[in-house]
Amino acid sequence: MKFDLEWLRQHIDGDTDADTLSEGLTHCGFLVETRDPSGQSEIWDVEATTNRPDVMCHRGLAREAALAVGARLKALHTMVEETGEPAETLASVEIQAEDLCSRYVGRVLRGVRLVESPDWLKERLERCGIRPINAVVDATNYVLLETGQPLHAFDLDRLEGRTIVVRRATKGEVLTTLDGEDRKLECDDLVIADRNRSVALAGVMGGTDSEIGEETTDVLLESAHFEALPIRRTARRFGMHTEASHRFERGADPLMAPVAADLAARLIAELTGATVSPGRIDVCPRPWRSREMTFSVSGVSRFAGLEIAGDEIVRILEALEFKPGRDGDVITCVPPSFRGDIERVADLYEEIIRHIGYDAVPAVLPILRTPPGRRHPNWELVDRGRRAAVACGLTEAVTYAFIDPQVDQRLKSWPLCPGPSIPLVNPLAETQGTMRRSLIPGLLAAARENLNQGEADIALFEEGRVFSNPEGDCFEEPEYLSVVLAGGGLALPGRDAVDFLELKGVVEALLRDAAFPEVVWQRGGSPWLDEAEGAVLVDGDGKVVGVAGRLGDDEAGRRGFKQPVYVAELRLQAAAVEPPLPRFETLPRFPAVWVDITVEHGVDLPYAVLEAAVRELSDQLVMSVSLVARFTGKALGPDRIRTTLRLVYRHSERSMTQEEVNAAQDALRAALVERLDVTI
Repeated sequence: MKFDLEWLRQHIDGDTDADTLSEGLTHCGFLVETRDPSGQSEIWDVEATTNRPDVMCHRGLAREAALAVGARLKALHTMVEETGEPAETLASVEIQAEDLCSRYVGRVLRGVRLVESPDWLKERLERCGIRPINAVVDATNYVLLETGQPLHAFDLDRLEGRTIVVRRATKGEVLTTLDGEDRKLECDDLVIADRNRSVALAGVMGGTDSEIGEETTDVLLESAHFEALPIRRTARRFGMHTEASHRFERGADPLMAPVAADLAARLIAELTGATVSPGRIDVCPRPWRSREMTFSVSGVSRFAGLEIAGDEIVRILEALEFKPGRDGDVITCVPPSFRGDIERVADLYEEIIRHIGYDAVPAVLPILRTPPGRRHPNWELVDRGRRAAVACGLTEAVTYAFIDPQVDQRLKSWPLCPGPSIPLVNPLAETQGTMRRSLIPGLLAAARENLNQGEADIALFEEGRVFSNPEGDCFEEPEYLSVVLAGGGLALPGRDAVDFLELKGVVEALLRDAAFPEVVWQRGGSPWLDEAEGAVLVDGDGKVVGVAGRLGDDEAGRRGFKQPVYVAELRLQAAAVEPPLPRFETLPRFPAVWVDITVEHGVDLPYAVLEAAVRELSDQLVMSVSLVARFTGKALGPDRIRTTLRLVYRHSERSMTQEEVNAAQDALRAALVERLDVTI
């Protein structure tokens, strides 16, 4: 956040050089990242954490700087010269949404002339990154930068009934904001309205219907305190980030509203020749209540690990406006209204130690008793899944847990879809409005981005949770393991492009290494996948534990892919919690015999069924069965396939004879022909 050095100095008593101020701020936790000369001043870019909205203004930062260099913070002068009719007779304020607006202060100025701001004011605004507009608007922005209190100026004559109503918007209500955009409002948006229509988006931006213009003579100045949540929700939904919303989202000072209103009224009167009507219109349905906190000097010293004098603690808290009182070892204080981040005694300790200096705290390792822990079974599943994927040569990706609601709707047909989706109440963007029910959409986006950047071989995996709400009030978060291959895939030797067999090899390796049960590959899958190259993986109980295949042409085109993309997803909870222990087998002493068998069958016979039959019907001396080739062609016809399998025979105590192998093969051929509709 940008600050004007000379402006800061105006709030600090004495003449402290820039280097000392910069070092003091950095010492107490506010890093001065850059210092750029600007005329007779400097522009400082200071890092302010989100929990400290009080330092997002010159006076707040000056308070910290004054304490850091041992100076005094000057008092604010808010005296306003008033004349004419009382403000309450010229305008009125009504707060209907009292839970969202705790205070609304209005000041009325009459006889305003819309003139250009003087050079000193424009220069200060420009140094802080704000474009000057006119004297009225510039004055409100100036006070915002000085005090941290957002303000807004309305053309009083353009308000119906000269009335301000703070209320919730009606669903579908349209407000044209100052940036020219028509905003369709929801019922949880907070608006500033007159008797007939909304005229501003509270805490975010004003509207065109009450905008200050050349004909403006009477101005109603708004200085209010809005709750942070509705402002943050509205600003994020519309993608708006303004100086006002930046402060309100983080929590503005509830007692600064009348002070800022007086400062802005006085400045506008000086710049435009206007008169300030006597009194404020001050509606406060929920007054701020202070909280008293008590702690001990010895407690601070024990917490910090060093001796801190009680007088030093009182000095720090007085400078920070905590109004401390001391009675021996006990200190009582009241956190000021602008320090909403102070919630417990430990927060007070932090304030004290921060100004003492973290470098003064001795570095001592804590004495801890750590009982031996046990890993959750899910951690073992996740760990095995990740190790298996890395062993396959895949690269891990981590994607967002939020996806586009339109994409989520298409996941209803995904075989592993866990249940109803979970929409977000306050999404960061329209394309991130739903919790994911599959890892595939995020991985596809990552694959497309890598392809667009010129990456030729895409082999990604992700392990993570998906989310569903099957019973309406009970959320489920199963662990999934997903894979995306595109381009050259794993860049295997002799392969220019990924294909289904490469994907299947990866999935089978994952199933084996992650200790999944035996599964059967069944043709089919999802409308997302190509009909000829899609499969679901079913366990012995008939439950779907995975899905794999080539992304269908429609889905691939919708996502901008110009080459085949293969995907797979596994439900990790289907794997064994405790994988079987490896068993030692005696090393073979006798040679093996390889024999191929070619089977002609219909296209409707799955390979898994054929392999299972071969394993069941073959001799007990068969050590392994593997696929060698599958052939289709005009000579066979469109409905027939030839599949060649390789059987490995081995006897543990002697070499097998050719006659034994031939007899086993003859028996297998006869059994296959009898059980299946095949030709050998």
